[in-house]
Amino acid sequence: MPPQSQAQAGPERRRRGDERRAQSDAPRVSGRAQRRLAAEQAEKRKRLFLLGGAVAAALVVALILILLNRPPDLGAPVVAAEALPTSIPIDGQTMGAADAPVTLVEWADYTCPHCGEFTRSVEPNLVSQYVETGKVKFEFRDYAFLGPQAVRAAEAVACAADQGAFWRYHDTLYLNQSGAGGFTDARLKNMAETLGLDTAKFNACLDNGTHQDAVQQSRLDGQKEGVNATPSLFVNGTKVDWQGWDPLKQAIDAALAKK
Repeated sequence: MPPQSQAQAGPERRRRGDERRAQSDAPRVSGRAQRRLAAEQAEKRKRLFLLGGAVAAALVVALILILLNRPPDLGAPVVAAEALPTSIPIDGQTMGAADAPVTLVEWADYTCPHCGEFTRSVEPNLVSQYVETGKVKFEFRDYAFLGPQAVRAAEAVACAADQGAFWRYHDTLYLNQSGAGGFTDARLKNMAETLGLDTAKFNACLDNGTHQDAVQQSRLDGQKEGVNATPSLFVNGTKVDWQGWDPLKQAIDAALAKK
């Protein structure tokens, strides 16, 4: 290959010099670019972090608002009891003729399973065979001793009694027994609404604890009478052990035979 001329060598040297300068400058430009890119990425991550935190906080606030404004869980629909026959005299927590020869008194707790059994299976026979016929006067008395919801249920019935609805609310409670958590305030108020009571008056009565003292006093009265379990039944003052309808019927018939 023929040697290069001086004219040819000059441009070649300049080209190589430019390449060397470009190579020496390249790392410095790349380093600045990388630092700038790293800074931009860090700023971007910071903005995303702040945005994510704001979104998470908004979701928490929204969830709290949803929970606070969610309607209370009222459970299964309320089964409303039928009203007593209009022919039966009613005086508060007493049904039947005032001069009936036999008086049956029941001390009970609204959360007591056996009390529920009495109302659902015995009360219909008692009413049709003895109360409607004028033979028995039936009195219910509160012995709320099985926990706070038993007390609240008794207070609720007293609030219903203020509106002349003691027995229907009483029977409705026993038709809707559902364990330890069945008689929340929300549930008790729903029952009043289902029965068509004045809910504003009922709710205020329950919320204010209007009949709390009376319910507690009734329990103390029961203790003085020797009540220590529910249902406790007394036929003309004589205690009858709860063993179902047949023994109670026999006790009522025996009391009637003495008249």
